[in-house]
Amino acid sequence: MLLVSSTLITAQDFRSTHQVESSYYLQNSIFNKPYVKQASSTSLKKNTEAKLNKTVLGFLPWWEYKLGTHKNLRYDLLSHIAVFSFEADSLGNLKDPLNWPWIDLINTVADKNVKLMITITNFNPDNIHKLMIDIGVRRKLLENIRTRLLTYNLSGVIIDFENIRDSDKEFAVRNFLDELRKNLNSATFSYEIAFATPAVSFGKWVFPNILEYADYLFIMGYDFYGSWSSTTGPSAPLTGGFFNLTKSLNEDYSNVPSNKLILGVPYYGNYWKTKSKEAYATVTPYDSMSATNNWVKPALRYGEIVSSYNQKEKLFDGISKTPWLRWQDTAWNQIWYDDSVSLELKYDLAINKNLKGVGIWALGYDDGRTELWNLIERKFKTVVSSNIPVSFKLYQNYPNPFNLSTIISWQLAVSSFVNLKIYDLLGREVATLVDEYKPAGVYVETLHATSLPSGVYFYRISAGDYVQTKKMLVLK
Repeated sequence: MLLVSSTLITAQDFRSTHQVESSYYLQNSIFNKPYVKQASSTSLKKNTEAKLNKTVLGFLPWWEYKLGTHKNLRYDLLSHIAVFSFEADSLGNLKDPLNWPWIDLINTVADKNVKLMITITNFNPDNIHKLMIDIGVRRKLLENIRTRLLTYNLSGVIIDFENIRDSDKEFAVRNFLDELRKNLNSATFSYEIAFATPAVSFGKWVFPNILEYADYLFIMGYDFYGSWSSTTGPSAPLTGGFFNLTKSLNEDYSNVPSNKLILGVPYYGNYWKTKSKEAYATVTPYDSMSATNNWVKPALRYGEIVSSYNQKEKLFDGISKTPWLRWQDTAWNQIWYDDSVSLELKYDLAINKNLKGVGIWALGYDDGRTELWNLIERKFKTVVSSNIPVSFKLYQNYPNPFNLSTIISWQLAVSSFVNLKIYDLLGREVATLVDEYKPAGVYVETLHATSLPSGVYFYRISAGDYVQTKKMLVLK
């Protein structure tokens, strides 16, 4: 994982979200104060006449299973679920997650045709070195992994080893995965092997080596800012700064086949006490006795942010393309997180880069809310239907008027080259949403208006002989 705060941070100071939350929930019982669900699973409807066109993989932590939020999952919008986590110790033993086996989940994913994976974790560099280098310890760990997969009829494994020594990142990781592959290939089934990798390599990782024996990489596309940061900022910036997700894919993963990459996104936010109301403000120590004395822990779930802080001032950071909240009490408070607007931009990046798919840290953090599921459905679900439209039609955008984004829908009666553009009141082109050949069907596009000033705009579609224009209003 990585850090981009302007303050120099050592490897000892840095702890990833996976590591921080694993430690927090082991030491602090969240069940004394149950998290109140905002919606029940009865509000989640499944469209069975569709299929995913990308991999959608979500981590399901044991604390979310314990809270029951897995009952709110849209299984039709998931291709993989990774149980988090099976903790490996320095001797090669595995500690199962709380209440394992999760029989109801195992049976449900089998019925829904979702692949169930196990996540193997260790965050100690010395332990990881031993697990990869010591032949006897490694053999014991690999046998334990194989036994779990066979016993519960699972689909594969994700290795989440973090804080790995630089000297181990090339050959030790490669050799470990080589042995893992040989061990699993001796079993009856063909298992998927994935490896969790940081968004930034800092020149130490050789990602193609990992893919000699792993099927794909799960890019932990978050932790750009976190508990260690001296300033506020986005956990997963799309653009801007010294490091961001776009730069990671263009540079750090430039020599990796795009169809071997899953881009992980955060369903959580970071909350800081700050010295000012400005973006990227210096944080104020929150607890002088804490190692994370500038960060209000733990990280906030998406569902909690939108339900408990919905009256706070919401802004959109144009540098990173992410939303954030601020308010003042005894100090300034800031929460940086991702919502459906910023996540859609990240999904568009994954689509435009032709990645294998996207991933979620963590399932359950939306806690039954529908907007993030609806986004996945719009972006990654292909409708399978014989009901071809009988006419061309351009629908009125919704919402209208709008602030940050709006949805534009249209239908094609026959396959056509489609051009959909946005114009201002003077007829100047300000955006192109579609400029490609499309088969007959119904389509939805999202216009992000973060850079557009308030005013009247027009959107115009042309498809063969069909041309239509409609008006919309941006209010800020």
